Amino acid sequence: MNALKNKRILICGKGGSGKSSIVSLLGNELIKRNYKVILLDADASNPGGLFRLFSDNNKSPKPLIEFFGGRNTVTCPSDDPSTLTRKNDNAPLTESAIKLSEIPKQYSYKKKNLTLFQIGKIKEACEGCDGPMSKVARDFIVKGDYVTLIDIEAGIEHFGRGVEKNVDVILIVVDPTFESFVIAEMVKRMSALMGNKNVWAILNKVDSKDIDLIMQSSLRKREVDYLGSISYDKEIHRAGLEGKMINQCKVEKQIAIIINKLENVLK
Repeated sequence: MNALKNKRILICGKGGSGKSSIVSLLGNELIKRNYKVILLDADASNPGGLFRLFSDNNKSPKPLIEFFGGRNTVTCPSDDPSTLTRKNDNAPLTESAIKLSEIPKQYSYKKKNLTLFQIGKIKEACEGCDGPMSKVARDFIVKGDYVTLIDIEAGIEHFGRGVEKNVDVILIVVDPTFESFVIAEMVKRMSALMGNKNVWAILNKVDSKDIDLIMQSSLRKREVDYLGSISYDKEIHRAGLEGKMINQCKVEKQIAIIINKLENVLK
C-alpha cells in the first residue's frame, strides 16, 4: 500500500512527550515498507534532535536554512507570509517544487531510503527567534514520491506561524500528563480552523492497560481522534538518557499497527 506517498505529516505535542522518538520509529517502519522518507527536524530548541536517533556520528548535517540564504534572508512567516524561495530565485517553492538532487549532500544525512534534514538550531544567546526556520518547515515541499515527517517544536507556537498550512496529516503525541491532553484539544481545534481534518493522537509512554483506558477516555471527552498507543519502553528511555540512536525495541509492532491504520484511513 502506498497511501502515504506525497504526504507531509507533522508530529507535534507537549515538550517531553516523546515526539522525536515517535518520529524516528515511524521513519524506520516506513523504510521497511519501501517508502522513500524525508525527515525534517524543525525543532530549533532541541540541540541533538532527530540526528542523534539515527546516527552515532557526532557531525550533524549543515542547517538546511543556509541553503535558502540563512536567517538574514529567510523571513519569519508571522511578519512576512510570502512563500519560501530558493537563494537568488524569486519563484515560490509552491510553484517550482524543489528536488533532492539540487541540494548539496552536506545538508542531509542519508540512511537507505531515508533523508534527514536539520532546518537549523538556536546555538547562541540573543541570536533571535526561530521564525525563519518555521518558514522552511512550512514550505519545504520536495518533488517526488516521498512521505515527509516533520518533527516540530514542542507546544503550539508553530500554529501561530502557520507551519501547518502545507501539511496533510497532523499527529499529536500525548503522554500521561494533563497538559498533554489540553494541548491535544487545542491542536484539534486549531487544525479544524485551518481546514485540516486529518488529525489523530498517538498515546505514548503508556505503562498499563488501566492508564491506556484512562488516556483514551480523556481523548474522547475532548473529541480528539485516537490512532494508537505506544507502551513505555525501557530501551527507548535509555537511548534518550544516553543520547544514542534507537535500535530494535518492543514497541515496533505498535508502530506498525499505527501506520496500518493511517494507511487505511488515507487510502
